[in-house]
Amino acid sequence: MRKSLAVFVLVLGLFLVFGSHSAMTQAPLSGEALVNERCSQCHDLTRVNRAKATKDRAGWERTVDNKISKRDVLLNEVERTAVLEYLIKN
Repeated sequence: MRKSLAVFVLVLGLFLVFGSHSAMTQAPLSGEALVNERCSQCHDLTRVNRAKATKDRAGWERTVDNKISKRDVLLNEVERTAVLEYLIKN
């Protein structure tokens, strides 16, 4: 009986760990949420919103890449793409 319970708990634990992990990694990234979280660490978002009206894709790529070069843990490549898409579309 104890062995069955231990196996059940182990299987359930593995399911919860790996099942929730795959669900989290498949969710689309929100460029807006990343901007709100990461850019606001150093800037008031008013600055970002003002710049959205004047910058094109090349301008945003330069700006985002410049910020990443200063803090390489700021965004990974997938997050960078999501942020750029958000900044360019809005």
